[in-house]
Amino acid sequence: MTWLVKVLLVILLAVVIALFAIQDTGYVLISRAPWVVELSLTFAVLAIGISFALFYIILRFISNSWSVGERVREWRIQRRHKLARKNLNQGLLELAQRNWKKAEKLLIKYVDDSESPLINYLAAASAAQEQGEDKRRDDFLALAHESTPGSDVAVSLTQADLQLRHGQLEQALATLMHCRTIAPKHPHVLKLLIRIYMELQDWDKLYELLPLSRKNKLFNSDEQLNLESSVFIELLARATQEDQVKEYWSNIPKLVRANTIVLEQYIQKIIVYGEDDEVVSLLHKHLSNNWDRGLLKLYAQAQASDKVRQLSLAEQWQQQHSEDHVLLDVLARLAVRNELWGKARAWFDASLGILPTATTYRALGDLLEQLNESQQAADCYRKGLKLLTE
Repeated sequence: MTWLVKVLLVILLAVVIALFAIQDTGYVLISRAPWVVELSLTFAVLAIGISFALFYIILRFISNSWSVGERVREWRIQRRHKLARKNLNQGLLELAQRNWKKAEKLLIKYVDDSESPLINYLAAASAAQEQGEDKRRDDFLALAHESTPGSDVAVSLTQADLQLRHGQLEQALATLMHCRTIAPKHPHVLKLLIRIYMELQDWDKLYELLPLSRKNKLFNSDEQLNLESSVFIELLARATQEDQVKEYWSNIPKLVRANTIVLEQYIQKIIVYGEDDEVVSLLHKHLSNNWDRGLLKLYAQAQASDKVRQLSLAEQWQQQHSEDHVLLDVLARLAVRNELWGKARAWFDASLGILPTATTYRALGDLLEQLNESQQAADCYRKGLKLLTE
């Protein structure tokens, strides 16, 4: 459209000039001794216009001739950038299709002309990793680091990921520790560290990372609960001092404390340290909402200072679990401790009536021996032994 306007303006100008020329041709006199040149005005104007046009064309030609080399170089650069983009896209496609060797070749072919060499080198490192070429992988990662300033975290994370996939736990740990000095709160760095410490079963290090994991919400609620439960179960199992056990317990979140296995580990420890009253309190609260026979047996082992209250609390469960043979056995043992022989014998018999076990027969036998009923006690021992041999 612009060219059409220009053409119309030129035609209009030509018409105007022609009209003036027809009315008065005029003339132009040029005198330069010894020559005198006389021209018509129309011819002179045309000559000047043509001369100007030729002068402009010559200048453009000279200017273009000077810059042709630069333009050729720009064209070549653009062409190589285009090839680099094409190879990067094709290389990533081959990488996704698991064609590792071809992918690596494509990714590094025009890497010097790539607009994003970091991506080329990281992807090439992954391809080399899948071919088992650890040295070539590390070389690509080093080149990736050199190619892009400020890429330390990205390169280190990729390196750690690749090392983990290759089972190089110690090398991955070293890489991540370096990465953590650069980005101490980076979520993926923390997640990978937790993964490695789980593999290495380094529970103390995991214990240190749990608050950060919780604060940064690295995992969903179920995953976080499972992680913390696993860590505290192992820590409590390995603890050898009462202060250490108490410290761990004080740092366990409420939801994790409700985990039966975590609570069981803690109970087994504090029973040894003579914290029987705390055992009774914790287990009564837990068992009232979360019935568990393993914990119920631990309740019977606790030697509470107020044994009457301990039995009374246990009797509260009988209404809901009247047919539970373990509860009846526990009630019987607590009754023995309170010297309630009649109740103890009745509960032992009730437990055996639901599910006979060797341990209940033995406990009843011991009670009958204490009551001087030796024949019946011997019968209980015989039945218990028979269950064991069967």
